[in-house]
Amino acid sequence: MLLTSGFADSLSASGQFWDFLGYTHVDGRLDHGEIQITRRNGVFQTIQLRVSGDAIFFDRLIIHFGNRTSEEFAVSDRISPEGKSYVIDLRGKGRVLESVELWYYKEAWAHNPRVSLYGVQWPKNHGQNVEQEQ
Repeated sequence: MLLTSGFADSLSASGQFWDFLGYTHVDGRLDHGEIQITRRNGVFQTIQLRVSGDAIFFDRLIIHFGNRTSEEFAVSDRISPEGKSYVIDLRGKGRVLESVELWYYKEAWAHNPRVSLYGVQWPKNHGQNVEQEQ
């Protein structure tokens, strides 16, 4: 399910464009956070997490979709700002995103890290295959 940034590079090389979807700052008081999707007019096939500031050890992600369903992904890895990111291919035929819950391990960060979320939209010419988001 979870792919490395090498997959992201191949998407960029094949003409895919990463849309910025939202961000959150992480602090040492909580073990979870949430990114509200700022761009709700798209149907996405892939998402990517990027970290800036300090590295974060993620436990899991819960992706909430526009049709009130959700999907959980186990991460169990550290994402660092030095270029490592996580790319997640969404199941189905393109999904409308509502929010992403981030569960991570609290650490004594020197700076509060920022987690940014990006997505690749489902190809417009395949719009007839998009899951209904009623």
